[in-house]
Amino acid sequence: MRSQRLESGQPVTFFSDGEDTPRQLRMYLSPHSEHILDWFHITMKLPVINQMRKSLVSMEPTAWLGEVEKDLESLKWHLWNGNVDPALQLVDGLKTILDGDAISQE
Repeated sequence: MRSQRLESGQPVTFFSDGEDTPRQLRMYLSPHSEHILDWFHITMKLPVINQMRKSLVSMEPTAWLGEVEKDLESLKWHLWNGNVDPALQLVDGLKTILDGDAISQE
């Protein structure tokens, strides 16, 4: 970025899919810069999660799988509409379910 004449402390806009590395790079290079999430690439990951859910259905049909499907659709809607906080809450809930906490409670 120095080769592009970035001044020390100069604000820069970083555009990423939310991975840790670009966010950490932004804080390292220019802490006052803006980080914008790329909703398109985030939502492209949702079909993969949905396929995982479908494979779980064939293995062990349980009540929480319907909740996962509903939450995935809701997550996609929140992401496309820029509703960050509800989307993050849904991600946390899905992570808990898919990590096995909800599975082991049944």
